[in-house]
Amino acid sequence: MEAEEEVEKINIVAENVRESETGDQGVGLLGSEKGPPRTWKYKCASYVLALRPWSFSASLTPVALGSALAYRSQGTLDPGLLVGSAVTVLAVHGAGNLVNTYYDFSKGIDHKKSDDRTLVDRILEPQDVVRFGVFLYTLGCISAACLYCFSTLRLEHLALIYFGGLSSSFLYTGGKDMDLCSLTLWGEVGEAGI
Repeated sequence: MEAEEEVEKINIVAENVRESETGDQGVGLLGSEKGPPRTWKYKCASYVLALRPWSFSASLTPVALGSALAYRSQGTLDPGLLVGSAVTVLAVHGAGNLVNTYYDFSKGIDHKKSDDRTLVDRILEPQDVVRFGVFLYTLGCISAACLYCFSTLRLEHLALIYFGGLSSSFLYTGGKDMDLCSLTLWGEVGEAGI
């Protein structure tokens, strides 16, 4: 009697496993459109990964250099300008990475073997990436305006450097020649903000 109950439990467990591996019509879910559960924690981690934070050192290094130059020339360092410059540069850099992700996906450049599979694997939806990019560009503009209020840099210079960096971050998707231009202008924004 116990052996029959044990066999029945094993059959029920096996059926549940098979049902969880298949969709409503019995179609296998391995590699299908249905992704992992969309919890709040998972969604936040997905947004962070979409930003490609490992590339932020290319933007933070010029901010650190600008801070060192400001300290050397003036003898003091304004922590508010340092943080404001870092936020501005990271917002524009992250938005540029998101624009690149979106356009590479929409042009069919990203595929299953690409480095950035945020949209290919449907970790995030294209409209999520666009909205987050717009949010980061807006945050960058607000941060640049705050930098202007607290910095001694003239508005014309800050606007030229900032909007040059912002434009190049958007045009980063334009090809290999734009990569160097983008990194150079992002760095100039970081140095000039301090």
